[in-house]
Amino acid sequence: MKQIMLSAFFVFVFGSIAWGQKSADIPEGTQAGQRQVIVVASVAFPFRWCPPGTFTMGSPETEKDRDDSELQHRVTLSRGFWILETEVTQQMYKAVTGTNPSNFKGECLPVDQVSWADANSFCKKLSDILTKTSDAKSSVTFALPTESQWEYAARAASSGPYAGKLNDLAWYGEPTDTGTTHPVATKSPNAWGIHDMHGNLWEWCHDRFADFSKGDVIDPVAPETALGNTRIDRGGCWDSTPEYCRSAYRGVYESDRKSRFVGFRIVAVFQHSTSKDAKH
Repeated sequence: MKQIMLSAFFVFVFGSIAWGQKSADIPEGTQAGQRQVIVVASVAFPFRWCPPGTFTMGSPETEKDRDDSELQHRVTLSRGFWILETEVTQQMYKAVTGTNPSNFKGECLPVDQVSWADANSFCKKLSDILTKTSDAKSSVTFALPTESQWEYAARAASSGPYAGKLNDLAWYGEPTDTGTTHPVATKSPNAWGIHDMHGNLWEWCHDRFADFSKGDVIDPVAPETALGNTRIDRGGCWDSTPEYCRSAYRGVYESDRKSRFVGFRIVAVFQHSTSKDAKH
């Protein structure tokens, strides 16, 4: 397991961390599920590698509780990416922003009560930390996953409604009057070592909601003109019923809303992997 140690100052002194490396750049991975850890302000940020590849996005018409928006189509992701092994925890969020807005408090709980803009601001601040602690301009920035990146990582080469047995993978189905989030990585990971893609908290994605293409697409991103002030969220949460936790289910949320049901995870994006293909 490789580690990249970052020194950082943000708002308050974050503590100097040294690892004997001159660069904080993250190398590309080789095998699906390969692990890479960044440490910021003594807080570990573990990532898992998602290799470039082609998969079937959406759900078959025979899938139980299927929604019409889940049209199956082939998606090719031309570049691999690192995705955070867990949802962003409150400890991670505070290490980068100095704040913790969560309704449910606990360092190892996923951060909640964050808008889509809050999640993007977190990504920018973490990217700035990486750049400032690298001798050369970093080739990596952090971002919310696109909807296709999210589903690709959630499926981890699986093709069914879930990436395994839902009870093994997810915190879900709890009444809203007694339910709560749970510490991350306390349920089983998927085949690529990624935890909580089903349940715990809904997760913001980069994209607005738009209809899927009927044909094959490469590196799809929904156009910014799609469906007003909303963004996709995925995965279900601690109070969701099983149909909303499916790999293919497409949630939609007002982007400025802050909720105890929604959090996020991030991806490390290589600058040379940006696609100009606007098809979805």
